[in-house]
Amino acid sequence: MSADLATRPETAPVATGAPLLEVRGLRVAVPGADGPVDAVHGVDLRVGRGEALGLVGESGSGKTLTCRAVLGVLPGRCTVAGGTIDLDGTDLATLSPRAWRDVHAVRIGAVFQDPASYLNPAQTVGRQLAEVLRVKTGLGRRAARARALELFATVGLKRPEVVFDRIAAHLSGGMQQRVMLAIAISCDPQLLIADEPTTALDVKTQAEIVRLLRELRERIGLAILFVSHDLAVVTELCDRIAVFRDGRIVEEAPTAELLAGRAEHPYTRSLLRAAGLETTTPEDDRVA
Repeated sequence: MSADLATRPETAPVATGAPLLEVRGLRVAVPGADGPVDAVHGVDLRVGRGEALGLVGESGSGKTLTCRAVLGVLPGRCTVAGGTIDLDGTDLATLSPRAWRDVHAVRIGAVFQDPASYLNPAQTVGRQLAEVLRVKTGLGRRAARARALELFATVGLKRPEVVFDRIAAHLSGGMQQRVMLAIAISCDPQLLIADEPTTALDVKTQAEIVRLLRELRERIGLAILFVSHDLAVVTELCDRIAVFRDGRIVEEAPTAELLAGRAEHPYTRSLLRAAGLETTTPEDDRVA
């Protein structure tokens, strides 16, 4: 862990009142040998305006399926089998594909683990961002280019006019992820879903991306749903943490409580211990 991640600054203030995102009783079914089976079992979670909620757990625990259900991009043959996904008064679980076009980028932005796979390898990154702006906001060509340059600067890309004319292959992994962040926030969404956005990056770049996400929260009031298997990274950004295991949330608590040694579930304590974050050693630390 770098020095940047070792010091935890105060997080942005969390807005009170009705949550921006409220998921109730979410069930996600995946294909099974004898038909669909639930991989996410009745998950409940809330994200306030300007708040960051971290989802942690081992691979296959259901955290990514939950996020992809919220984003409306579940893998093929996976379905929302029950529950509601309320984003500021809209039940996303009931939206048609056409209605989703008015949600993606405009109300919810997203970044994922491998930014290169989401960028067109044959098109400059500036053109890709400008195209999103033209389609989603109606900007003309010149205005879209100017706004794209502003966004590249906002996410910390140096010499944005040079980056604008580069293809993804000519950018580092950290620069590609910054481009994806620029695209994700280009239409001023209320919520950013960040699914393992730092996993493939080196420690220094990882710290820079986490710092950038904190700055975006403070600057534009962005709410963040942050998915990671790395609990240490999650604690740098998130106000609260929900711990997934076997398709269920086994514990949810403020980050400060978990770091103060007040985790209640043995699995949470095992994750804290593995990340070098546990401050106390309970007598019974077996994973239930």
